[in-house]
Amino acid sequence: MDQAQISLKNRRLPRLSALLLWCLFLCAVPARAADVPDVVLLTSGEWPPFYSEAMPGGGFANRVISESFALEGIKVQFEFVPWRRALETAARGPAVGSAGWLPMEDRTARFLFSDPVFESERVFFFRKDKPFDWRTLEDVRDLRVGVTLGSAEEFPFEEILGGKGGKLDVARDYVSGMKMLIAGRMDVYACNRAVGLFILANRIHAGEDLVVPHSRPIFSETNHLILSRREPFARALMDRFNSGLRKLRECGRYEDIRREYPSLR
Repeated sequence: MDQAQISLKNRRLPRLSALLLWCLFLCAVPARAADVPDVVLLTSGEWPPFYSEAMPGGGFANRVISESFALEGIKVQFEFVPWRRALETAARGPAVGSAGWLPMEDRTARFLFSDPVFESERVFFFRKDKPFDWRTLEDVRDLRVGVTLGSAEEFPFEEILGGKGGKLDVARDYVSGMKMLIAGRMDVYACNRAVGLFILANRIHAGEDLVVPHSRPIFSETNHLILSRREPFARALMDRFNSGLRKLRECGRYEDIRREYPSLR
């Protein structure tokens, strides 16, 4: 290495050191507020790759939630239950909140919503041998439309299908929904794009290659941690979570976590 290269390298070292120190500063654990618990219980349902008891860290989003709280000196315990029970257990206790919810009027009345944990899209899945296209939701009014139990209220399909030739089918879970679509018992299945692709790749073992997602989203969504308004420390706890989430993004750890879940790459 000649003298010019050594000089250039030496000039870069202070900058590199400054970046590392900045990241460490962002991720430093602050003193805990006296009214915020050291350990919190949250509920979660199954929505892989974002939320799943069988996945590392409980899924991508639960991993983000845990590490965001950890940066604030708070430990998270997750209880995995069906989604409807997850919401009610968070509202009534003993859990203080729940992971994985869209803002809706009836929910915002009972819960505080965090900054977005992630963004994603809901789409229609359909069979390749039964071509499907749409521009407005009125285009599905004569079809058998499938949704998953617990998410039906997030779509306006009952209004569209009511009194028309179509039908709304509610699957008990995402595997059942995809199997119903593959078997021809639905014409289209409304599902989160990443979730649907994960289910096809990892949970369906016959006919998964017959199904594809439509390129047009039904809607884009932000997904959030919620905390019950009944808890006196809810606002302080949410502030701590949002602070930890910002630090996780700013020091690059958020994207590192995402890369650990192949279906999100």
